[in-house]
Amino acid sequence: MRDYAALSARLQRIARRLPEAMLTGAADHDLEHDLLMGLGAREDDRLLGYYTQAGIHSALEAYGIFDELRHRGYGAFEVRFDLQPFAHTLRLLADGLLVCECRVRQARGASDPCIAAFQRDFLPELLDVEWLALSDPRADFSPERPPLPGQDAPGSGVGGEVFVLLLIMARRLGLHGVVEVPERFHNALFYRQARFIDPVFQGQFEALSELAAHHPLGDVAWALETGRVINAADDTPIQWAPREQLHALDPRLIEYFELPAWRRARGSASPA
Repeated sequence: MRDYAALSARLQRIARRLPEAMLTGAADHDLEHDLLMGLGAREDDRLLGYYTQAGIHSALEAYGIFDELRHRGYGAFEVRFDLQPFAHTLRLLADGLLVCECRVRQARGASDPCIAAFQRDFLPELLDVEWLALSDPRADFSPERPPLPGQDAPGSGVGGEVFVLLLIMARRLGLHGVVEVPERFHNALFYRQARFIDPVFQGQFEALSELAAHHPLGDVAWALETGRVINAADDTPIQWAPREQLHALDPRLIEYFELPAWRRARGSASPA
């Protein structure tokens, strides 16, 4: 398993050295105006009102993402935006092939009912990752690297980097956290530094993660997909139902996961 702390520290050091003007392509006073206007308030050619296509391209080069893809045989890289009123999509093409697609928006608060009472006192501003797909379309599956549920092509190998970059993006925008809904169990592992807002589901996820630590991920993922992972408490198959996963950046939001009721509920979840 990769050293996430070291990876995060390295990318954050790079982030601190990147000039804001390189990322935004705009003077500071223009950027402040755009952020105050908000996403969708006027036509803009910047992702989340901040990043230009050239800025994203330069950042991905600086973070070493392009080097990782070059090691996989790719050469020419192109960043494209699709900026709709309520969500912005970034696509990265390598030699004309789609290797990353990410749809994001800014959201006021999470929607999971478990956090509703908490948000009455503090409504966080979040980076909502509505969709994220990473793939290596030139690679082939093999017995050593079989497809996981839902995969049409092997992963790109830069999932850890992309997760850290989403956190860096949220911090640059002054947001309180990153929220996403993993479609499947192995997707949730990708965001392993985040926690599910639903404490019972978080407890079940931790039990499944422990299972995956002792068995091949593909075996666990397919067993869960086909109803062969059984809850020891009632002998019923564990059903994966996507829920919101949250990585809190602000101390006020971190407090949610420290609530005694949340911690008790997580601990009460039956192991797989």
